[in-house]
Amino acid sequence: MKKQSSSSQQRARSGRRDRGFSLLLLGVLLSVMLGILGLAFDCGRMFIVKNELQTFCDSAVIASVRNLDGTKSGVQLAHTTAQQGPLGTAVPNGVNFDTSPVTTAVDTYANTFNGAYIGYNWASMFPTNTFRFMRVEASSVVKLYFLGAVQRSLSGVTIRASAIAGQQEQPALFNNGGLIPFSPAAHNASDSKYFGLIPGQRYTLKWGKQGASTDCPGDLGWTKANSFPAQRGYLDLGQGNGASGLRKAIEFGGFPDGIHVPTTVDAGDVLDAVPGNKSPSLTAVMNRSNQDPDQTSTTWEQYKSKLQQGIANGRRLVTTIIDDPDQSTPGGNGTYKAIGFGEFLLDPAAVYDQNDQSGNGSYCATYIGPANLNGGGTGGNSGTSMYRIVLYR
Repeated sequence: MKKQSSSSQQRARSGRRDRGFSLLLLGVLLSVMLGILGLAFDCGRMFIVKNELQTFCDSAVIASVRNLDGTKSGVQLAHTTAQQGPLGTAVPNGVNFDTSPVTTAVDTYANTFNGAYIGYNWASMFPTNTFRFMRVEASSVVKLYFLGAVQRSLSGVTIRASAIAGQQEQPALFNNGGLIPFSPAAHNASDSKYFGLIPGQRYTLKWGKQGASTDCPGDLGWTKANSFPAQRGYLDLGQGNGASGLRKAIEFGGFPDGIHVPTTVDAGDVLDAVPGNKSPSLTAVMNRSNQDPDQTSTTWEQYKSKLQQGIANGRRLVTTIIDDPDQSTPGGNGTYKAIGFGEFLLDPAAVYDQNDQSGNGSYCATYIGPANLNGGGTGGNSGTSMYRIVLYR
């Protein structure tokens, strides 16, 4: 009986040891599993915040660099956009699923992609500049729970992101639309940036009937080299001489379209003029202007502020060729020699209606500078090239 009792006691003690080992193993496994879950949670949060910051930097720098137009106010608007994000304060960009706004954005500026990037305080000191590139950086502190406990530090880890965008210079070759069929005349054909035009000044898109007349301030007192009333400033971008095609080209800028001749337009090309008054052009230029909800801005400075606020939509911004009047030919079947391209701001629609004079008046537009495929100005130095916004990294 004693032996049997001893055996039972041994089995009981063995069972208790097994249960103790199982509990210990379960505790270890639970700790490991909780550790993996905690690590996944912390790493997942860092990954999410990193992606949110990168999205903010990408979108902010693309929206910001569009404002760089060679002016101090352009840098100021770029800075505002970089700080707030492309949607402004109404919809601030945030991290942690938009629960925390990004308040750490730092924007820097450069003339070239590989050049020195300088801070906003310095960049905003210059009345004029040639900044075409921007870097936006941002950071956010992610509080760590499991990793913080393991490291005995609950201060968190700093996640950083950055992006660079710029106005890339490229050959000014139009082959997919974007031009409107007007031909402002160069005042100085040897000036390869502005062609003798002054940014902020209004110049002639369509000349008046009598002796190539105009009431556009930039052309007053200047004698066009070939003053020919048979040519009003219309040119054939492939839409032809008909009034309907001209109207469509003005309203939508869909030429050259790769189908009609010319299929492309480049600096140095000679383009056919569209003769006559073409009275539907008044309706067309008014319709194009009215595609933009901003019908109050009369200067580029006012208009780009409205773009920043989301009041304007960019449809009053148009790209045209700049012609050399000394190399253009007069007459109903004349031609225009394209020597470059320019970006212009159309007047409010009511201004064209007032100035039409039954088809005998001129149409004006404000010269901004070298052309930007994304609309607006550029810090670039060449009117014979084209600029477009590119996200580099």
